[in-house]
Amino acid sequence: MKLRTTACLSILFVFLASSNCSWFRVKQTRRIPASEQALPAKTASLDDLIQGINQHSQKIQTLKLTVIYQLTGGSINSGEISNYRETDGFVLARRPSWIRLIGLAFKVKVFDMVSDGKQFRIHVPPKNKFILGRNDQEIKGRKDVPINLRPQHIFQALIIDPVTTERDESMRVLEEDQEGKHKYYVLSIIGPAKEGVGALRRKIWIDRFDLRLVRQKLYDGGIMVSDINYREFKDFEGGDYPSVIDFTRPQEDYSLRMRISKAVTNEPLRDDQFVLEQPDGTELVDLTQNPK
Repeated sequence: MKLRTTACLSILFVFLASSNCSWFRVKQTRRIPASEQALPAKTASLDDLIQGINQHSQKIQTLKLTVIYQLTGGSINSGEISNYRETDGFVLARRPSWIRLIGLAFKVKVFDMVSDGKQFRIHVPPKNKFILGRNDQEIKGRKDVPINLRPQHIFQALIIDPVTTERDESMRVLEEDQEGKHKYYVLSIIGPAKEGVGALRRKIWIDRFDLRLVRQKLYDGGIMVSDINYREFKDFEGGDYPSVIDFTRPQEDYSLRMRISKAVTNEPLRDDQFVLEQPDGTELVDLTQNPK
């Protein structure tokens, strides 16, 4: 009797498991559309990736961009977010660290910024102010003076720094990651260890579909200072370049999107194109006199 009952139960189980009874179905299979499947992923060694980053870095010595700036101030951390009007503008950049940015609203200049890598100068016509400061300063935000957004931040986003190939005390860590259908190599650069603890300096994301650099994070003492994303690469004059660059500066509590409509690389730029003198009648805000 027990054997008969066991046999009946076994037959019933097999019948139900093989039937179309959705309430008993153990596994459901869904066909993923080709458009949602993971993209093909290229393979590269650590040395190959570093060589590719450095070749891309060395390829661009100067930049001339026509852009639209979209600035967002604040964050969920500050409890307030301000979205500013989109602003047309231009960018000039030249290695090793020269940059100039101009913003226009209805063809009227609303800001003009210059940095030589050591100092920055900012002219804000609507506020009739001229700001002078040092790039190595720790500057507390002020409502009366727009100093959170500084030109050197943008230089770091536009022109990629190379990865040193010297055998110093820094450590390089390579890992793989995937987000959606994109697979990535992620290169982390960690500074020399102090008392057994190393500080993260930089993280670089390489899309394995085409081995392009698509994201980087910059750190200072292990604290993230910039998160930069590169998207929608296009063939501009002089080579391909991202047409959208998004970056966030969490310590200064702002983010900026630059939509690039025109890019020219390696066209000679003169020294006087990076000169910004204080206009007559403007109020000077000299931050170099402030220790912080």
